[in-house]
Amino acid sequence: MSKPITGKNHVGERREKRPNGDIYVYERITAYNEKTRKTYTVSQKLKGKIKSGTQKIVPTRPKKRKGEGSIPGATRQHTGLTDILEWVGKASGIDDDVYASFSEGDAAKILSIARYWIGSGGNTLPRLESWQVMHPLPYHEGITEDVYGNLFKNVGRNEEGVQRYFSARAEHLGKSPVVAFDSTTISTYSENQSEARQGFNKAQDGLNTIKLLTLYSVKSGEPIAFSKQPGNVPDVISIENTLTQLKCLHLEKPLVVTDNGYYSQKNMMEFSLRNVKFLTLVDPNITWIRETVDALRPSIASMSSTCPFDPSICGATSCLTHQFSKVRQRSRNGTAAGEKETFSRRLYVHIYYSPDNEAKTELAFRKDLLDLKMLVEENTTEFTESAQRKIDKYLTSSRKGRGGQLKVGFNDEAIAEAKKYFGYFALVSNQAMDTFTALENYRLREKIEELFAVQKGRLDGARPRTWYPDNLRGRQFTQFVSLGYHCFLTKKIKEIQSRLREKESGKTQSLIKLEKKLENWIAQRSLSQILDWFDCIETTKVQTAMGNYRWSTESVARDRLFLKYLGVRPE
Repeated sequence: MSKPITGKNHVGERREKRPNGDIYVYERITAYNEKTRKTYTVSQKLKGKIKSGTQKIVPTRPKKRKGEGSIPGATRQHTGLTDILEWVGKASGIDDDVYASFSEGDAAKILSIARYWIGSGGNTLPRLESWQVMHPLPYHEGITEDVYGNLFKNVGRNEEGVQRYFSARAEHLGKSPVVAFDSTTISTYSENQSEARQGFNKAQDGLNTIKLLTLYSVKSGEPIAFSKQPGNVPDVISIENTLTQLKCLHLEKPLVVTDNGYYSQKNMMEFSLRNVKFLTLVDPNITWIRETVDALRPSIASMSSTCPFDPSICGATSCLTHQFSKVRQRSRNGTAAGEKETFSRRLYVHIYYSPDNEAKTELAFRKDLLDLKMLVEENTTEFTESAQRKIDKYLTSSRKGRGGQLKVGFNDEAIAEAKKYFGYFALVSNQAMDTFTALENYRLREKIEELFAVQKGRLDGARPRTWYPDNLRGRQFTQFVSLGYHCFLTKKIKEIQSRLREKESGKTQSLIKLEKKLENWIAQRSLSQILDWFDCIETTKVQTAMGNYRWSTESVARDRLFLKYLGVRPE
């Protein structure tokens, strides 16, 4: 086809009215074809429109040239790990409780740092800012040293928010919760921490310590509240404040479980007077406990006394009335202030015997006495109070003639009497319960020791890492929130393991095979390794002129099944 013979182009304007009243204005270029003697349109472009009822032309947005700005935005982040932690925060209620207790900004920072600690395996905070570049967190801005320093100071001084969070966590426990109470120590070189003092140091490193007291729900497996106090305060005098804190948390009929570090006549009396149920481990060498052991020996020896979930343990229970006395602080009911008041309460004494523990205790006892005998023979004169009591009770000393050689022997009668109680241990409570229910509750209390190990080893809690007491309080609170994440996720993974061990009908062979793979995979990995595994999943987001796009790293069937059973990606 031959090209038209054209004359000079002419630029004009064309208006087109639409049904809604708007007028579209086009810029049109025309030309004249001399051969056909007709005008034709060379090009036409929309300039804008005049809205109905106005006279002003609203120009249209110019079209982008091909290839210009086709990808206005693109991001890539590791989301596999953070998706799991985000689910934990929502499913556990921790996120809602933190947001309800603090301002939105502080809450987002607390949750971001808590997720960082558990997601990074307890890395120090200076690494957080670079870590969050590739990991989405509730707080979107960079968390620098100044940011988390100010946060810890604000949270440490905001006791109302801290206590509101503790109360919110306690509300999840329901009626008659079993609550474990225990302490750990944090060593520090700092002289600025006013609570850092010489006392019993569980790390045995000789440093000043700060004591951390924690309340832990035995049944739900999650921490409830914590407090800190000077490192020189003994455990045994910490109960009174704890009872007040329990009342503040509005726990309904809790059973408080402690170890023998908190046992004393005074503490049992405080529990009884405040009508708080307790279960505590007691030293079997106490006279009234030994009398109970002697009374229950025949019952413990029978086959029916065997523990159903641990055949290496036998046990029996005795109910008795125990006498308490206290000095009145105020005059009341005919008793003057300063006078001694006596009252009685019913106690349940659970006695247990373990042959394995008996053998271990006797071996340690023999080694201890042999060491003490050698030291006495070497004329050592300075001993600890405990060692001196053993020397006086279980060793004999004599000399032949004036200035004769020292001869050290053993008091076999006293040793035989002591050995009668090896292998026995006792739990005392003011609440009636089955012998082995008491043992189960006490053993679950031991999980709190794992809690302290996690906080120190995997949440950067072995040292204060801050200068001031208020900042330490805020830092410990954030660690406490992270600890809640850890406990909830650990519990859910154990529930998956229990589910995988169950034999359910109706499963296909392929599902049974896949579940077996998942069961073996979980058994071979710690929580940290599981989170690291999913950290490789990346999400890419791309914005183009045609729309927004998103895709994530593909995962194998076993990993998808894990996320499904966990609840992160339910089908």
